[in-house]
Amino acid sequence: MDGYRRKRRSFFDEIFGIDPFEDIDEMFERISRAMGMNIKNFGQQPFIYGFSVTQRPGEEPEIREFGNIPRFERTGTGEKHYIDARKPLIDVLEAEDTVHVIAEIPGIEKENIRLNATDLILDIETINGNPKYSERVELPVKVNPQSAKATYKNGVLEVTFNKLESSSRTSINIE
Repeated sequence: MDGYRRKRRSFFDEIFGIDPFEDIDEMFERISRAMGMNIKNFGQQPFIYGFSVTQRPGEEPEIREFGNIPRFERTGTGEKHYIDARKPLIDVLEAEDTVHVIAEIPGIEKENIRLNATDLILDIETINGNPKYSERVELPVKVNPQSAKATYKNGVLEVTFNKLESSSRTSINIE
């Protein structure tokens, strides 16, 4: 029996005659082909998906999605293309005189974060980084975009606005 190695059979092979791990790999490959993507192109990062629910008294619940699940968008010609940006987990807190926007965007250097604001919108976008994040946050009340103060530490971005009636757009520097 020199040169002969017997392949060790797994428990599943013995009982069911299948190797479930090979079947799972094949299943992921089939799903990725059906979605029009190659799953190996997405690296070794896990897929993350979730949602947050906020409900103010007397209002309908607000549901926001976040995560890094591959997203696709149809072009005008009907073709699907991959959108390479994650949605960060975002909380919007309203105090008496201020509005706080807290976004979780780990793995990004603060120099790669771009913030733009109007009186009712905060755009958060990352550049030159991996992963990329992009989100448009609708603010609950009108704010003064000139009053914005932003900090970024340990993957958490916090932007604070003073409430005010205004409609100008401004860029925000991160301290």
